[in-house]
Amino acid sequence: MEIFNKQLTRVDIDRQLVLPNNTRREALPFQGTRDIVIPITFGHDGVEVDVHCSCREGRIAFTRGWVEIARKLSFNAGDFVALREDNGKYKMTVRSGSAS
Repeated sequence: MEIFNKQLTRVDIDRQLVLPNNTRREALPFQGTRDIVIPITFGHDGVEVDVHCSCREGRIAFTRGWVEIARKLSFNAGDFVALREDNGKYKMTVRSGSAS
């Protein structure tokens, strides 16, 4: 099930990824807490990273872990990311924003 998709901005890469308003919040394992750590597998390489996720004032954001992997995998402003959950596992795919 797709949880969200978003076109990245420079702020998303440099500071934190603020999830879109239409994010399927019920698919994220908050269970009454405001901060969680989600193991996310990135792309076809299968790199797994613990991404810290927080919910403040109704906004959900990926913080620690996200910025580091975005830089390591050379994400760019304009790229598209999508997060899916399948059988309790989370996977993010990235598509270049320059591809047509």
